[in-house]
Amino acid sequence: MAQNNSSFSVKLYIYDLSRGMARQLSPVMLGRQLDGIWHTGVVVHGKEFFFGGAGINHCSPCGTILGDPDSVVDLGSTEVNEDLFMEYLASLAESTY
Repeated sequence: MAQNNSSFSVKLYIYDLSRGMARQLSPVMLGRQLDGIWHTGVVVHGKEFFFGGAGINHCSPCGTILGDPDSVVDLGSTEVNEDLFMEYLASLAESTY
């Protein structure tokens, strides 16, 4: 069996669901500072994967209603190909999510 040494970039997209309002209003409403209300997505294999009301979902990067992320963190790379990754997510969806 031929070995495939491909490497795939992995990024974490970070969104503030409050669009800055948590930072402004939390001291008054909660008595303490919240920097944001965070949602994240992992981008790999040209798709953004995230957890939502229907479990594990995916879309094109920045394809959610949230638009562009507030920040992007480079998580490095993986050698896990897309088929194996999707199989793993499907197994998580059945057993955990």
